[in-house]
Amino acid sequence: MYSLTFLSAQQLAKDEEAACTMLESMPQIMYNILFKVAFRENKKKLLCELVKMWPYSQLKFQALMQICWSCSLTSKRCPECRANLPNSESSINKIDAIVFGVISLMRKAIMDDSQQLPNRRLQQLDMTGLVNQNIWWNLKVMRLWACSISRAQLYVSSQQRHDPQSQTRDQEANASPVTTFPKEMCVELLADLHVSSSSKKFLKEAFSENADSPLHLKCRDLYTTDFIDHDFGQLLSLLDPLTIRRVDLNYSKIILNDIGWFLSQITTFQNLQSLKLPSFSEQEIEKMNSIPTLVDILAAELSKLKHLREICVHSLCLSDQVENLLRDLPCSLQSLQLSFCSLTKKDLIYLAHSQHSTHLIKLDLAGNKLTELDSFLKLLKSASNSLKWLNVTKCGIKDSDFYETLPYLYSCVRLSHLGLHGNPLSSGNMLLFLKSCEHKLPNLKIISVPIFLDCYRDHSHHVGFPRLLGSRLDTGKFGSVLNEMKQMQITRGDSAIEVITSFAFEVGDYFDLQ
Repeated sequence: MYSLTFLSAQQLAKDEEAACTMLESMPQIMYNILFKVAFRENKKKLLCELVKMWPYSQLKFQALMQICWSCSLTSKRCPECRANLPNSESSINKIDAIVFGVISLMRKAIMDDSQQLPNRRLQQLDMTGLVNQNIWWNLKVMRLWACSISRAQLYVSSQQRHDPQSQTRDQEANASPVTTFPKEMCVELLADLHVSSSSKKFLKEAFSENADSPLHLKCRDLYTTDFIDHDFGQLLSLLDPLTIRRVDLNYSKIILNDIGWFLSQITTFQNLQSLKLPSFSEQEIEKMNSIPTLVDILAAELSKLKHLREICVHSLCLSDQVENLLRDLPCSLQSLQLSFCSLTKKDLIYLAHSQHSTHLIKLDLAGNKLTELDSFLKLLKSASNSLKWLNVTKCGIKDSDFYETLPYLYSCVRLSHLGLHGNPLSSGNMLLFLKSCEHKLPNLKIISVPIFLDCYRDHSHHVGFPRLLGSRLDTGKFGSVLNEMKQMQITRGDSAIEVITSFAFEVGDYFDLQ
């Protein structure tokens, strides 16, 4: 059921012209809900006017779109909060209207003299959280940010040239050219960036123009699928080093000879909290002659990041090298992802006794054979008070191992995400586990399960992982087991556990888990 405030805002937005004229006398509490309604109802003029009259210093787009006032106090979500942003041209046009509202605000500041605008409070437009896995959408959004910088510069500068008062002020101050703007007139556009081969050039141009525009583009989270080279490094040098929170290079490539130079660039980001390193090919590692050399380079540069809380390394052999990599970090990690890194008993024991274990919120050990179960259980015990997200996909965990692990899992009472895909487990044990979770793991929200061994024909005559038995899968039986698991969750209502069978366990972002 929608709130009365939301329904009132919907009714008001139907007459867009009237709503725009009423904004000046409207209570501040109505701005947030009316912004959400205007966006959903495609009222672009109202969106633009709302931004021009925004009564707060910051406008956080995602927060406004996803959570209403009542739902911010609980874990439940009402209909007002459930609509996702479509990756469509219509959404791009509405976001463009929001940015144009900021540009119009700056134009008004010039016309009315910014010193005489007591109600002008907007200092930051926070448009973070828009980057996703849709390549077309990401490119459109990146192009919009880049165009907005040059448009703000041209639009506001043209107004300066036609404003006699502005020209007089410039002349009296022996002023700089019209491309300089008073600090109180500028607005910061905070966004996440997705750098690809298609967007890198125009993003570099946008950041090069930043100093000459009243709209300053700032990056919070940086994602790239581009090849990391010196051209990419030039883009990094243009970013504000104080606003970067995350650098995600998970789907990019780098030449190992450049890793030292590149990480020296990254360490200029003084407030960096999350770093996901690129993949390294075996051929490149062989050229470098030794893994320890690479780990030494990584460790030396990572130790310079004073606020680092998340590290992701994948598909790099770190056997007996985890201590060398992590021991000099100035902060305790809260998220550690070491998937397919050939971890050994020594590595797991180090982690269990390290400064990081008791702070871990997120732990990804996917693809590492946990045959030395005792060392893994020690790590699990050490992290039990903080752990919310655990991925042990493809770790060779058998039924007997899982049974031995259960008491340690149950001690992780904050656990909300659990990845078990790709392990040779039977459906009976998993059904019993899910039944016990209601009382033992009350916060568990999502679990990825394997294709169970007993759902294969003649599985007792075969060894190895279930993926080797694909042609013998009894799809009917597997479907029946999944249906039984889902039926178990119906009675749990809002506390139901979502059961998935996907190998990629990418749900649960570190910053959302905090």
